[in-house]
Amino acid sequence: MTVHSIGDQARSFALQAASNRIKTNLSVLTSELSSGEVQDLGARLQGNTQGIADITSRLAMLSQLQRNATEAAAQAQGMTDVLDSVRSLTGTISLNLFIETSTTLEPVIKVRAAESAGALEAVVNRLNGAVAQRHLFAGANSDTAPLISATDILDQLEIFTAGLSNASDISAAVAAWFDAAPGGGGFLDTAYAGSTNQIQTLQVGENVSVALSTTAATPAIREQLKGLATAALVDRGLLAGQPQEQRALLHGGGKLLLDASSALAQEMAQIGYIQQRIELAQTEGSAASATLEIMRNEIRGADPYATSVAISEAETHLDALYAVTARLSKLRLVDYLR
Repeated sequence: MTVHSIGDQARSFALQAASNRIKTNLSVLTSELSSGEVQDLGARLQGNTQGIADITSRLAMLSQLQRNATEAAAQAQGMTDVLDSVRSLTGTISLNLFIETSTTLEPVIKVRAAESAGALEAVVNRLNGAVAQRHLFAGANSDTAPLISATDILDQLEIFTAGLSNASDISAAVAAWFDAAPGGGGFLDTAYAGSTNQIQTLQVGENVSVALSTTAATPAIREQLKGLATAALVDRGLLAGQPQEQRALLHGGGKLLLDASSALAQEMAQIGYIQQRIELAQTEGSAASATLEIMRNEIRGADPYATSVAISEAETHLDALYAVTARLSKLRLVDYLR
């Protein structure tokens, strides 16, 4: 009878290889039990990883869209807060100018003119505000403050109205400066630094994009600035010594503010609608991400019961291997020869 045997060194190598294989398998199983995910996903899917790759790619896209939506929501809320404060401020000033300037008493005119100048400065500062270093009312030029200072606006209007001696002419000149088209040397050319023909568009959902088109050059906002600037020119000393004309200029500024209040409310309503779309996109994106996460976990998940059984089997095999190794290590030539 032919007897096949291996040498001691070869046997030692075989036992060591078997031990390493079982230990490696045990380490993998332990990791799968703790993480809940299989280590060799390719083997689980038999090499067909296209499905899991598609899920991972879509999850990454949804994550980016959620970040876009968060950014857009912050900008929209910031714009809403600014316009709400502008509406509150100009609402009070407009009534004071339109109603209380029926008198030609110089102290009253001075107070209302100073209030208008202060309100213009406050509104300009609010419109120049930024969220996360992005200026809200500059359109696509969000890295630049959209407006020059209120002082600079009034300086330019003083030059533009120089030589005019009645309220109606000054009001018309101020309106012409604010309403001038690009290239006409007016507000859009000298006071506004934002974009006029580019709109901030952000994709906030798989099929949802929003455009935050409100800027400091939007007509509804320009009318607010126009009304405040018209009245604030009195604070610069225009029509000095003509209280009747000064009262008319203040009154005209108040009327502009009152007439523009509905347009400002409509602009705020438009931003509110955009906020609703963003919120809906966030909800849908969160739901889609949760569904995809469940699908991915089902594909990658390791069965805890089967893994525990496999660990027990691996430990049994390792114990048996150690027992065999220990027994073989006790063999002696003398014992064999007896």
